[in-house]
Amino acid sequence: MRNSWRVAGLSVAVPLLAFFAGCSENPTSQLDEPGKNPASHSGDESSFETLLCSSPVGGAVTPEPEYLNVGSMTAVIRDFQPNHSDFENFSEEATTQLEYESIAHLDLIYNYVTRTGVAMKDNGYGDDWYTAVPYHASCGTVSANAKYGSGTQIGVDGLPMDENTNLPEYLRQTSAGPVLQFGECQERLLGNNRILRGYANALESIDYYDCPNGKTVWSNPVIATTGMVQPYLKFAAGADGKIDMVDGVTISKQNERCDNANFDQWFTDVPSVNKRVNTTLDLVKKEDSEDYIYGRGYNDVGFFPLDSINPITHEWVMNKPCDPSLQPSGTCEQFLPQSLSIFCPPYNYMYASTQVDEFGNNTAQLCNEWLNQGGPRAADPKGTGYSAAWLAMVSMAEMGYKTGMQHLRNFHFTMMAYSTFKYDAAKQATSPQNLEFVSSGDMWVYVDGVLVADMGGDHMPVPSKVSLRTLAENNHGCHAGEPLAEYENCNGSTEKDGWADGSIHHLHIFYANRQTNGSEIYIRTIPVERATRRVEPLSMNKFEVVKDSRGNTQNRIYMNLPFADSTVAAMTSRNLPSMIVLRDDAEGKTKVLGLYLLSLTDSTANENGEPMYQFEGVLKDVNGNTVEGGLRSLDRVAFNVPWSEALENGNDADMYLGDVWKQMMAWSKMMPTYIASSSGKQIVTFTANNALNKLINSCAE
Repeated sequence: MRNSWRVAGLSVAVPLLAFFAGCSENPTSQLDEPGKNPASHSGDESSFETLLCSSPVGGAVTPEPEYLNVGSMTAVIRDFQPNHSDFENFSEEATTQLEYESIAHLDLIYNYVTRTGVAMKDNGYGDDWYTAVPYHASCGTVSANAKYGSGTQIGVDGLPMDENTNLPEYLRQTSAGPVLQFGECQERLLGNNRILRGYANALESIDYYDCPNGKTVWSNPVIATTGMVQPYLKFAAGADGKIDMVDGVTISKQNERCDNANFDQWFTDVPSVNKRVNTTLDLVKKEDSEDYIYGRGYNDVGFFPLDSINPITHEWVMNKPCDPSLQPSGTCEQFLPQSLSIFCPPYNYMYASTQVDEFGNNTAQLCNEWLNQGGPRAADPKGTGYSAAWLAMVSMAEMGYKTGMQHLRNFHFTMMAYSTFKYDAAKQATSPQNLEFVSSGDMWVYVDGVLVADMGGDHMPVPSKVSLRTLAENNHGCHAGEPLAEYENCNGSTEKDGWADGSIHHLHIFYANRQTNGSEIYIRTIPVERATRRVEPLSMNKFEVVKDSRGNTQNRIYMNLPFADSTVAAMTSRNLPSMIVLRDDAEGKTKVLGLYLLSLTDSTANENGEPMYQFEGVLKDVNGNTVEGGLRSLDRVAFNVPWSEALENGNDADMYLGDVWKQMMAWSKMMPTYIASSSGKQIVTFTANNALNKLINSCAE
């Protein structure tokens, strides 16, 4: 169903824990207890059966399990300050002069002085900004598009209305219009009267949020700035001929366009300019298809991967926790938030007094405080706080308002996300698949190093859809002269038949968030391969209970990485609830239990090379009472995570019903240490990396 990801994220809590279920021939499957089951078996793996369901005649069977999979893309985020020359340029305002106005907005900004005597020309909007008006005018904004023809309007079908010669010929389809419109919906979210934004006239082919009945309070045309980047990526191969697809790839500027003067800094480590954070982007499998989806936007908390944000109040909590073991320096480094998620152009904006945020709160006073402290480009030189936005937040808090904390954000960053996907010719013949994207910031997508989606500039959310069948049939990326034409992704491909069945292809996504207000991103792909091991967090791949021919059971955990010795020792402490178990009763109410391990064997690798551990343990309730009967069918299991304010009030809470999250936090407060791998990677949240391959349908009770 269209928009289901967006609506679900607003109205119901969808559990995305790393959970697996196991069951026996009886309604419950006992956890192994000391003395009841052997610590090892005969070595005949065929004598063990996975305990999933019982056949009608009582013989154990092993049906194909149904999994809620998560695909992790490697993500490199680079954090910038708002005073960077390519950020916070207000390109729309810089090229606007309404018919009844005698002064252009460019001059209004340049000459603006607040009531407290703060001049914008002294805070980032001086001569350098003023004389860069050709740069501002080359952005695909509403005013520049009307005056100078800058940018490309997007049609209601999601296609550009002008041919994009930066793309391969087979991807140059155009729209006959009319122009796609995006804005504030008339109808609000039931239950909390939240303001929503969406498309007013999009066709069904665009998979994103639509305003009910197309009714909006206001809407603007959707326009992209194409041609900013080169159509080919550059790759650097090592001595062995292999390419590092994360640090060995370069995206290059093609045109001086839309405030990209220092584009070479956007996706490159520049210590004096940006700070790097290695992480993953987790795409969750859509239940009714084989597609994987990641989406954040105005209608939830927005796309702010460097912030921990309370999903209910939208208040900033702290910098998002980072795994130091994934970082090149071994430490987590980023700037504190230095912006506000409101539209606050640095002059006496005509609509400032009537603007409201997603909760309906007027933002005029917050905007005034921001400008009085120096405005959107007034950053702390050290990046450690005390930016104009931070000081405005403090000032509002002293007056008893939460709006500053609700909008404080680390807004300025770029992201490069990478993964691979496998081409299945049979699926394309019966059910053609697409790669789909929506972005309010700059976004460029490359497959095998060749551009497939060109969505540059700061704009209303721009959609893009790429047919996998079209790429395959046209031998995309494998033509002579293309950057990876001689690489392994093109093995077996031909100009006549296209991609070889089963071939593995490379997906690179480049994204930049450069202008305050909204931050939207939506990615929908076919199944992606796992993130590269260098940045792959520790996660549970599978949890199962198996039975041998004598009826003895064993509990098994399959990991992506081996545990640290210290973790094994800590997990087997009888006073450590190293896992939590979510269990639903007959009325659908969820109870969270603690799983205390009594023993954990040394790891052995299965046929896929996954470290496998066998364990014995006891289930207890939050009061310390033993729960008889052990694990049941459809129980969901995840590793416990030590409590922190950022964890309790952060984005994870949005995934669970309030009472369930409260129970989980009670268990979290009993967990003194992180679960870690032998290489030091830790499980720090209850999000998807703490729950790959959720077994959601084993057998009926």
